[in-house]
Amino acid sequence: MRRINADIVIAAGLLVFSGVLFAATFAFTTPPLFTFSIRTWPRAIVGALAVFSLVYLVQSLARGGRERRESFVWRAWFAANRNVFICFVLFVLFLATLPIFGMLIGGILFVYTSFALLGGWNDARTQAINVAVAVVFVGGMWAVFTFALRVILPGGIFHI
Repeated sequence: MRRINADIVIAAGLLVFSGVLFAATFAFTTPPLFTFSIRTWPRAIVGALAVFSLVYLVQSLARGGRERRESFVWRAWFAANRNVFICFVLFVLFLATLPIFGMLIGGILFVYTSFALLGGWNDARTQAINVAVAVVFVGGMWAVFTFALRVILPGGIFHI
């Protein structure tokens, strides 16, 4: 008899959840003069979620309850997921300072700080590359959204 572990329960729950989401797409009504159904994109996303959940379930069933249980150590878990926590903290700081710095300056600071903390403070050349990448890519995205797409992005107190 197979042992039901947490992975099997989570995978089955995700499959049920994707089924509920797929059923909810039948309530969408397409407005007149639309060339395609508005159900298409949500169903594609839910279908991908269902496929990934099914793969997760098959892998969990194939593995069964054979994984070795180790004692949980908070310090080791935190050390293994340190970069994830750094990214979340930096993103929360980015959102908190968005009214002050705005999208452009805040985005550049967010990307540069992420690169610096996750990639290390090696030397001046690495930092110059980090600054260049942050300015070019965040500035480029800001320009596309502001000028090409005409999206009004938050300016903040110190906006450019």
